[in-house]
Amino acid sequence: MSTSQIPARGVVALPGRVLDTAETLFGGIAVSLFAAIQVVVHWVTTFNGWIFFFLVTKPLVDLSWRSEFANVFNQRVNPQALLAILVAILNGIAFLFSRRRPRHSGRVLLFLGFAILSVIITPTAGGVNELVRLICGISFFFTAGLVLADRKKFDRFSIALLALICVPLILSIFQMGGLLPFDYWDEQDGLSVGRATGTYQHPTELVSFLVYAVPLALYRWEDVEKSTLERIFLGLFFFLAILGLGFTFLRAGWVAICAEVVVWYASRKRLRILIPGVVALLVLGFVFSGWLSMFYQPMTEIFSGQADFASGDFLRGRGANWIAFLVSYENGGPIGWLIGRGGSLAQVYVPGLLRYEENEPHNDFIRILHAYGLVGLFLYFSLLVTFFRAGLRSQNSVSRFVRGVGRILICALAGILLLSITTEPMRYPTAVWYLFALASALFTLEARTKLSRMEKLES
Repeated sequence: MSTSQIPARGVVALPGRVLDTAETLFGGIAVSLFAAIQVVVHWVTTFNGWIFFFLVTKPLVDLSWRSEFANVFNQRVNPQALLAILVAILNGIAFLFSRRRPRHSGRVLLFLGFAILSVIITPTAGGVNELVRLICGISFFFTAGLVLADRKKFDRFSIALLALICVPLILSIFQMGGLLPFDYWDEQDGLSVGRATGTYQHPTELVSFLVYAVPLALYRWEDVEKSTLERIFLGLFFFLAILGLGFTFLRAGWVAICAEVVVWYASRKRLRILIPGVVALLVLGFVFSGWLSMFYQPMTEIFSGQADFASGDFLRGRGANWIAFLVSYENGGPIGWLIGRGGSLAQVYVPGLLRYEENEPHNDFIRILHAYGLVGLFLYFSLLVTFFRAGLRSQNSVSRFVRGVGRILICALAGILLLSITTEPMRYPTAVWYLFALASALFTLEARTKLSRMEKLES
């Protein structure tokens, strides 16, 4: 009886063909993915229109804060969050694959890296949320100069941004007129008072836009080449800005914007405009002194010695917030004093004074100290000083455009610093985006001027 063996060739060949097909398929996918990445990188690094688009349309995107798609680890997923992640990715790609680096990139990266380290060491959901906002805004320092350092593009950016900021300003007027509901209410003498926000979540968001919009509008107003139509538009913007700012009832915002206007005309040595404007403000303050005293009562109590610093009502509750966050910071110990606690959440108990849990210190310097420690606060101040010195240097430039960008940055810094005393402007994406974008533009202009001088000397 004979037996015949079944050939094993077909059995072995079948897996071989499957493996060949799989290798071809995965190879094709890998090649396609690599090609797609190459296309994206090339587009991001050569086409700068996306930088202009995102910076200009942000006032409208922020109006969609209610549209929450999901909630992941207590993080709201809405158009703002998706835009922040997309912007951070695109700016990261541009930074990694572009050869151009603004001055002081290392210092900015050091501050950003230290903030990341603080959050990694003491991770919290709120800390991660703040970090994402910070990364997104700071990332514009490495790219915005590619667009805003061109005068024509900067002028188009200014007009487009002012036009879109008019939208929330008009919505603020609708809120005060009863045509739209308020999104933020405040307590005044036991009564709930609606405050205009432009349908944003908080009045500070609208004021943060105005901190940059007002200097940009002043810059355009002094442009000798502007048309009559643009002059009419700018006049309308100033009118809407005054109404919108007034209806926010944000005292710090009033002071910050007025200070920006004073700084602008003082740096221009326009005393004929500055002095009458200051006198007009003083007259208005005297006429409405009774009404204004209600808003600035906490400050008058401090200067008159009547303030109760141990009271939870000191500075309308802000004093308690400051104390709570400073106590929370002190409880972090020596390591926490240096690197912070990774986020803005104070949980403290002071016997006989307060039992407190809060995530808003109402002071940006205290917030940064609490979140990123002494080192983080020092690095933050060093950046602000660096930006301010660049703004001062720009005033010696022969280029009107360079002087204008520097003056806008100086005014914005003045507004941000004043707001930081009782609010947290750098916690809101708006303040971070445009501050670092303007700094990027100014440092890019400085680098170009320096290169031009070197080329002239060599020739």
